[in-house]
Amino acid sequence: MSRKDITQTRSQVGSKSESIRARFGDAASRRNFLKVLGTAGIAGLAGCSGGGESYNGEEQTTASGGDGEGTETETSSGGDSGSSTLRMSATQRFGTVDPAKGTDYTQVLALVNLYDPLVFPDTEGNLQGHLAEDWTVSDDNQTYTFTLREGATFHSGNPVTAEDVQFSAERFLDINQGYSSLLGNVLSKENVTVEDERTVSFTLDRVHSPFLATLVLLFVVDKQQVLDNAEDGDFGDRGDYGQSFLNDNDAGSGPYELAGFERQAQISFSRYADYWGSFKDGAYDNVTVQIITNDPTVRSLMKTGELDMSSQYQSEETYEALAAEDDIRVESVPTVTTFYFKINTQKAPTDDPAVREAMAYGFDYETARNEIAPGSLPAQGPLPTSFGVHNDDIVQPTYDPEKARQILADAGYEEGDITVQNTYVKDYGLEEKMGLLFQQNMDEIGIDVELNPQTWGTMTELATSVEDTPHINQVFYGPVYPSPDTVFYNQYHSEAASTWMSMEHLEDEAVDSLIDEARSTVDADARAELYAEVQERIANQYPDLFIFVQSKKHAFADDVRGYTFRPSMSFDYWFPDFYQE
Repeated sequence: MSRKDITQTRSQVGSKSESIRARFGDAASRRNFLKVLGTAGIAGLAGCSGGGESYNGEEQTTASGGDGEGTETETSSGGDSGSSTLRMSATQRFGTVDPAKGTDYTQVLALVNLYDPLVFPDTEGNLQGHLAEDWTVSDDNQTYTFTLREGATFHSGNPVTAEDVQFSAERFLDINQGYSSLLGNVLSKENVTVEDERTVSFTLDRVHSPFLATLVLLFVVDKQQVLDNAEDGDFGDRGDYGQSFLNDNDAGSGPYELAGFERQAQISFSRYADYWGSFKDGAYDNVTVQIITNDPTVRSLMKTGELDMSSQYQSEETYEALAAEDDIRVESVPTVTTFYFKINTQKAPTDDPAVREAMAYGFDYETARNEIAPGSLPAQGPLPTSFGVHNDDIVQPTYDPEKARQILADAGYEEGDITVQNTYVKDYGLEEKMGLLFQQNMDEIGIDVELNPQTWGTMTELATSVEDTPHINQVFYGPVYPSPDTVFYNQYHSEAASTWMSMEHLEDEAVDSLIDEARSTVDADARAELYAEVQERIANQYPDLFIFVQSKKHAFADDVRGYTFRPSMSFDYWFPDFYQE
């Protein structure tokens, strides 16, 4: 059956949404869109793709509902023919759905729909109440007190209480994986206090300006369900903290429940009938995300109507081919995700700043941006230029092979002295082309490059060790929570865990000190000055090649509407936004 035939059989509900390009395409709109992020800002990460095969599993169905104001709709349940399914693709497997462990774009995609945090970013990066309907901050800026909304329940039917929030924070800190480092050095679990059934407070060890923003990553779990399914483990009477259970199940209160999970192939979600929030008319009853790393497969499934939405990591050729179809559209939205060549600063020969500087001036950024990733935006240092606290005085290297050769000669290198390994995600056309361009450019300045394509899973494993981390690593890194802090902390602070986010392995006391001072500074203007200084300090050490700022693209079936960009990683894949027209 063709997409046209399939589309004609679907119910036509909802109204046309304005296009993403119309909202964010012009520079003025983009500046206004991200102006608020100046000192509250953005930061974070977005992983690339990984291994896995496409899988056409049986679609799940479930009851759906909601009790919001006027925009929700009652839809049929179970196997009713009126049930609707959004079928998406992703290029990276879902390694875990445990909310204490997820760190990349697919994992957060799952977590943001299965679980609720206390606060949630809107389209401009402002934090809005979510499970928390309100909060207050003490005069000394160290105690945050949250009042939970009434009526929220977990998928088990248990009510969401302050005790669940406390337990979730304790679990997050005790397991000490995922994003726990964002809170672990400023919050002691003993200082998360249940005031009453609907009130919980967090008292920080010291002032920490990004604290509220980091709470978008503290997903609240059902304490009773977790403990009921705990196995023997290292956490006393809490056993394994339900890690085995939550590796394959959910204990959340989010808008969708986990309906099926095959790690290497696909993950399915079904709409939670008793969700406290509202759904748009035409909201999907079910969502299935298939892991597809092959572009021809994506093109074929989109054209035949077996796939409704592509990932953000398809080749430009795939987007062009799909845009030519009558019943498929491709939309692009500017983001604050930067494409980096992360350089291992602790491993010879890239431990030499002269080698890193020569690479920075030896790379052809315009060809990368205009020919390989058309529509992308210029980068200027470690922080995307859309941030209100961006340092516009940062010197961004430009393609200058003669200067690059001179830098190497001045440092005592001759042609053939330097060999580096460039690792990127295999089977991803854009990164392969970037690797080939880098290899060609470096050959022009006398540096030999060995290309080393790997699965994303292998790249993340290599990143945990300085010795195993390759010299050059191609990585997309975008918003995690709405503060510039994680652009700096997760990538460049020496105390940040060795992950794919910090493949630079930068060790610099001045950088650490500036980041720490910004974190403890309440005044926004003073914090902006510190952010400007840390950008300059980082850029002058050339720990990365800042290639471009991404414009995210997706291909959609014409009847799929509602995609809403939010400047936090994968929060733009919040399923209640989507609806079928």
